[in-house]
Amino acid sequence: MAKRNIPAGMTPLGYEKITTNSTVKTLNTTCIAGHAFLISVETQSARIRLDAGAPAVSTGVLLLAANSPYWFEGVKGSDIKITGAASGSVLNVMAWKYKGE
Repeated sequence: MAKRNIPAGMTPLGYEKITTNSTVKTLNTTCIAGHAFLISVETQSARIRLDAGAPAVSTGVLLLAANSPYWFEGVKGSDIKITGAASGSVLNVMAWKYKGE
């Protein structure tokens, strides 16, 4: 079940809209500094890796649009890699950091 509230003590960093194609996407320079992420899958399903590995159409954690949004916490933004499970996936990413970082 997705979290609906952002934990206390976090500061929003930025927002990014990602449209996937056949290449692996990384976060933009604003969001990459985050340590917590709210990811909404708008259209087609997408694949994500949180260990700096590259996802592919059939590998990586599947993010279904029907189960969106997804909350990831304690992850380095530079380790997040996203690709579409089908061409044209659209994801919205909101990034946060802990106060004092």
